[in-house]
Amino acid sequence: MKRSPVLSATLALTGLLCASSAWAAGTPAGTEIINQATAEFEPPVPTDPGRVTSNAVRTVVQAVCAVSVTPDGTLAQPAFTAALLPGERAVFAYTVVNTGNTSGEFPVAARTEAGSTLTPPVRAVRDLNGNGQPDAGEPAVSSLTLAPDERVPVLLVVETSSADSAQGDAYVNLVASCAGGENPDSNNVSLVRVGPPPVLGVAKTFSPALVRPGSETTVTVTTRNSGQGESREVVLTDLLDAQLAQGLVFVPGSARTTAGTLEYTTDGVTWSAQETAPVRGVRVRVASLAPSAALTLTFRMLATPQAEGRVIPNTATARTGGREASGTASADVRYLPAVAIGPVGNPEAPEGSAADTQQKPFAVVGQQVCFDHTAKNTGDVRDTFRLTVTYPQGAARAQFLTATGQPLTQPLVLDPGQTAFVRVCYDIQAGPLDALITITGDRGTSNATRDQVAAVEGGLPELRKSYAATTQGSGGAVVPVPAGGTVAAGDTVTYTLSVRNPYTQPLTGAVVTDALPAHVDFRSASAGGVVSGQPGAQTVTWNLGTLAPGETRTLTVVTQVSTRAVDGEALRNIFNLVTTELPSPLPSNEVATPVWTAQLLIRKDVSAPEATFGDRLTYTLNITNASATTAIVNATVTDTPARGLEYIPGTSLLGGQPMPDPAIEGGVLRWTLAEIPAGATVSITYQTRVTPEATGQLVNTVMVSGTGAGGVARAIASNRATATTKLNPLKFAPLADLVGTVFVDRNRNGLFDPLLDTPVPGARVLLAGGRQVLTDPAGRYSFPNVPLGTHALRLDPASAPFPPLQVPQGGGLSGTQTVYVRGLTSVDFPLAPLGGDIDALRRTVLVVGDVRVEKAVYAVNGGYVVVLRVLSPRALDDVNLTDPLPDGAVLKDGRNTYSGSLGAGEKVLTYRFDWTGEPRAATTDPSLSWRY
Repeated sequence: MKRSPVLSATLALTGLLCASSAWAAGTPAGTEIINQATAEFEPPVPTDPGRVTSNAVRTVVQAVCAVSVTPDGTLAQPAFTAALLPGERAVFAYTVVNTGNTSGEFPVAARTEAGSTLTPPVRAVRDLNGNGQPDAGEPAVSSLTLAPDERVPVLLVVETSSADSAQGDAYVNLVASCAGGENPDSNNVSLVRVGPPPVLGVAKTFSPALVRPGSETTVTVTTRNSGQGESREVVLTDLLDAQLAQGLVFVPGSARTTAGTLEYTTDGVTWSAQETAPVRGVRVRVASLAPSAALTLTFRMLATPQAEGRVIPNTATARTGGREASGTASADVRYLPAVAIGPVGNPEAPEGSAADTQQKPFAVVGQQVCFDHTAKNTGDVRDTFRLTVTYPQGAARAQFLTATGQPLTQPLVLDPGQTAFVRVCYDIQAGPLDALITITGDRGTSNATRDQVAAVEGGLPELRKSYAATTQGSGGAVVPVPAGGTVAAGDTVTYTLSVRNPYTQPLTGAVVTDALPAHVDFRSASAGGVVSGQPGAQTVTWNLGTLAPGETRTLTVVTQVSTRAVDGEALRNIFNLVTTELPSPLPSNEVATPVWTAQLLIRKDVSAPEATFGDRLTYTLNITNASATTAIVNATVTDTPARGLEYIPGTSLLGGQPMPDPAIEGGVLRWTLAEIPAGATVSITYQTRVTPEATGQLVNTVMVSGTGAGGVARAIASNRATATTKLNPLKFAPLADLVGTVFVDRNRNGLFDPLLDTPVPGARVLLAGGRQVLTDPAGRYSFPNVPLGTHALRLDPASAPFPPLQVPQGGGLSGTQTVYVRGLTSVDFPLAPLGGDIDALRRTVLVVGDVRVEKAVYAVNGGYVVVLRVLSPRALDDVNLTDPLPDGAVLKDGRNTYSGSLGAGEKVLTYRFDWTGEPRAATTDPSLSWRY
């Protein structure tokens, strides 16, 4: 039996059978696909092949364009959703893929879909670095060139408006397609939802806003979201650098916040949660603020002295989501100075009120009237104050005093709350008086109070004091002491006091006090007078009450001179009156009772009983203080010479020693002696010359008066003493004096130059007629009382070391000279040195117009001598003559400069200087200037 064959076939495809897009994406266009089928079966004859192959089918892959954008999204199911605030940006990251089988350029577009309530700007940006954010340099794209299967990240960027009204939903889409818009992929919708924005406000305060230097103020900064939307992160910042520069500094550790994290900065750039000095800014960060929520930051600041007088502004800022708000407040850093003055004890009485005004019914011209006040520093800072007085009505001189009556030192320096007593005393010149006392502080504050006097009287109350003294006579009789006479211990002195009110208004509270002299003792007083104090310091007081207008009161007090009294003193006494209206004590006249028992005696003698015209008379005054206890001080010796006697100046001697010349007035001579000790005698001598006015008897009268210890001169007036000289006219002859100098004339100029020439002591000069004299150590001689006329003089050559100098004119020698003597006549004898001439190192002549300056420089032992002669035929004004010294020279004698005026003729300056330099350099050139 023959089996039927069984067919088993397997189809094998060797190529792609389909050209769909899914398949084409992996097969490039132009690829040839060969497709051939093979069938295998089980043959009937096992040895026959069981495979059959079909014919080959050839297919070429065509170009297919396809693009894909992921992720996908629809209006109902957006790919991305972003919730924004106005002004924020959304970025959506997409991937664009070429799913076709050929390279090409694919259009890309960003758009807003229908159904959006908001149309914000959108753009497509190629994300070159793949970080999901649009960066600088990354371009916006409208097409992409992609190879098959190439993937490119593309960002869809949505920008929202910052306007608060830019709210709503925007459906945005990134669409990619083939060229010409074919095969678009547009199901890539994302949602941007712009909600209501937050609205931040910043409020800032300083508490207190008025800050005293050295004190602190609290800064409060609050930001509040008054919008309908929740904010992004809020940063509330207060930068303090400008405040620090003006003296307002952060108080460490004082910052507090109601929420968030505190941060500090020292440079305004870097922030840290760690507080580090100096704090130049403080801020707080919070993640967000819900609508109506607030964030508060507080801290304290210290006002340093540097901040005084400044109004320091400060601005705080709050930032969130690109939005910023700010708030500003200012701290006024200053003191609050204030001052008040008013009646004593009430300095803060309202200015201008009745309580701030003091009044008195009347005052007296010439008598101070005083008002007491209190000044107070009512501010919060030490200040310096000055007081002034002005006069809306009337006039016065005001004086500021302390409570003790001392002048008030101005300015016043007062601490806060400190007070000062101020007494203002007026010497009223006219009335009524309205005085305004103003106190002004250096910080600009002031306050005033008023003093008023309703009426001003002219003249003072009439106060008179007199005394009467009695002494115990022989037999116990009471003997009155003459007015002005002296009293002694045991004598009685009765003082009478008279007080009269001359005004048309009463004087109230009148009190009379009489401080008795220390050396009398109280015995009794009239009208209820009361004595107080111990003997030597006793005061009698009368309380008179009210003195009616025109009323006179008379008071007496009886005293006795104590054994404490000493010769020469005066018992001086006054009394004083004070009243309510006249608080300053008014003194009466002073009465002085001299005390003296001993005498002041004087004796006067004259040197010659007879004199003629031109004679000198020497007077001797012997003055004796006969008191055994008390010296005479400031004694005045008064001498009245007879007519024709002329005092010779410089002849007064006290105890043989020179004393000042007397004061001469009307021919009367007055000397003053500082002291004549008790029991001592002093002697004064002086000389007068008899003039042609003298006639007959020359009677000279002298008297002395002085002061004992504290006494008065009249109490110790001396006796008078006289001395008489008879005038003998037959002795009269006119006389003169002849003087001169003998010297070695080393520069041979015929004149005595003290710095160059050498005086010759012991030289003998003879005067014709037989008189002769020897020169003194300075080479000087004199012949007094030489009759007027021509006389011959000769120098004894045996007494001179050198011969006389040749006289330039006349050819003779200077050893014998003839001179006409009249008054004081001078004749010198210059001698010619042998080998000792002093030659001038240099002679210089300076001629300016008709003015001539001659200079000669001489070398002497130890230095140089310069002689300057200025010769001018006319007077010169504002002359300046200077002859400079060589460098390093030291002026020893004389002077090398002259300033002033010069009369016509010659002016000579001679000076010496020491110098160790080269002799030729010892000379300099003088300079001379004057005003035409």
